[in-house]
Amino acid sequence: MKSSLTHCFGSLLCLLALAGCQGGDACCGGVRSTALDVDLTNRLYPKVKTPTRSLVVVDLQNDNIEGQVAAIGLQGIVNRDSEQKVYVMNSRCKDNHGGWKIGPTAMAQMGQFWLDRVLTDIPQETLTLDKTKTNPAFTAMVERYKDKIKGVVIYDPNLVQATIEAATTIAAQTDGLIVSPALYEQVKPYGFPVIQDLRGKFRSNIECVDWLVENYFDSACHDVAFTWSHMTLDFEESWGAANKDYVVANRLFTYFLDIQIPEECHYYENIVKRYPAGTQIMGWTDELKADKLFADYGYVMIPFISVENMTVMSSFPSVQGTPIEPKAYEADPNTTYVAMLVADGDNLLHTMIYEPYTIEESEHFGDVPLTWVINPGIVDLAPRVFTWYDKVLKEAGQEMAAMMGDGSPNTDRYSGFSFYCALTRHYLDQAGILTMKQMIDGESVAWNVQPYCVEGGYAGTDWRGIESHEYHMDGNTFHIGTTNSRPEYLDKALARTPEGEPYFLSVMIGTASEDAATYATEVKKYLESRNDGRKYVFVRTADLAATYRAYKGLPISRSVKRPIPFRCARTTGAPERSDIPRPAQAAIRETEANDKITT
Repeated sequence: MKSSLTHCFGSLLCLLALAGCQGGDACCGGVRSTALDVDLTNRLYPKVKTPTRSLVVVDLQNDNIEGQVAAIGLQGIVNRDSEQKVYVMNSRCKDNHGGWKIGPTAMAQMGQFWLDRVLTDIPQETLTLDKTKTNPAFTAMVERYKDKIKGVVIYDPNLVQATIEAATTIAAQTDGLIVSPALYEQVKPYGFPVIQDLRGKFRSNIECVDWLVENYFDSACHDVAFTWSHMTLDFEESWGAANKDYVVANRLFTYFLDIQIPEECHYYENIVKRYPAGTQIMGWTDELKADKLFADYGYVMIPFISVENMTVMSSFPSVQGTPIEPKAYEADPNTTYVAMLVADGDNLLHTMIYEPYTIEESEHFGDVPLTWVINPGIVDLAPRVFTWYDKVLKEAGQEMAAMMGDGSPNTDRYSGFSFYCALTRHYLDQAGILTMKQMIDGESVAWNVQPYCVEGGYAGTDWRGIESHEYHMDGNTFHIGTTNSRPEYLDKALARTPEGEPYFLSVMIGTASEDAATYATEVKKYLESRNDGRKYVFVRTADLAATYRAYKGLPISRSVKRPIPFRCARTTGAPERSDIPRPAQAAIRETEANDKITT
């Protein structure tokens, strides 16, 4: 009797959900939820609240990594409350190799770029440096801002990554300088008190993190999480300190664990789960391990690499974007409609550095309609940069798409996944973005978020995402898989072209760490040279979605109805519902497994 009642109750949920699937070719590929009960208060990206009225420009190119760490940490202290903010340039990061016009390993330095494009109305002065001194920028900053420094935090060169991050967390809460032993000797004449001396204090990364959590976690800001790696003092190898102003100004908790060491990899759980489910984990650690690890915990990684001056950029008022108007082409049965996208914009390195660099430097920008994937969080984090994108891309007939993070919470982590969907919907709406990139769980995200279009998978070269020919409607969302741009992948995808029907193709052409705009023209030439008897029309992704809608007799309007608050049970088991007692949830899952119910 109990089994029968549970079976009926579970089936009723699915029937109710099925009844709400409107206008689509497919339904139960994923979990559905309005996620309207998710409270985003204090869950968005932190902003520096004191506005920017003027800038002091500081060139870091002659400072070593020790000097850059200390200088950018001090930048965060100053910029938190001062209307005259420090603006740094030319910090070092090995992972920044976007200066493709200069050479294959050249950094794309964007300090002057943004001064010239989005900050021209802000009065600027350049800090005078004595280049005969070691770390001239740090030295000049200490002299100018000595009254804001409350002490020093000394890290341990023998446990450098863990203690630099610990020192950063401490400095954020105490307004201390983050210094090596050598820099401490340099600033001794100022008489700054020692807030913490971490030399010889810890034997391991885990011991350092445990002590840091015990003493500094509760008093940190928990709006977002943060972790950082590759923070060596080797100038050539270090990924640098560019993000430390943001960490310090917002009093975030940052730490280091070596994800390549199994014990430390698993130890992330002890820190990550201190934050509310779904919280963005900003910073960086190895993506091949972190994506799955954090997804299984119910969180998402937001790469924050080599991006300077976020304390300046985030101090301007947040903005509201205006969506483009999708264009529906007449769907000719002998035509393939192709949308090409530039990927990896979830990584702020790509959004703030690679893509703007390529847009400005490529002679072929605008020759082919492209969809540029950015992190929509810049409506808060860098509003003026978002406005620049909006203007430049629209004028060139391009599209701005969104990708929220490096991975996403596992759908079985219901609270984390619900938060991710609510956060995604919030930033898509605020940015006025119609298309989003989602690497895994595209069906579930499509149903929960209901954007105009979902680009599924990554590059069509692995298991992630639906196949390129499996495009369909998920309610009001056009969902299409992505294929790689190499000829063998294009040929494979085009071999599935249905006879006598239009074909819709999404092509990932790589990232803007290289000249993506020029490469797009080469892909276009290849497709047009196939001589397969078909016409190729190149469009933005939103136009691809609109054309498919028109072909299917569906409205092309971008005004969509949000999903109903029922969730389709997946064949792998229904997600937990907060309004069903846990024993009943378990019984539903057991019955589904035993009866092999497919909805």
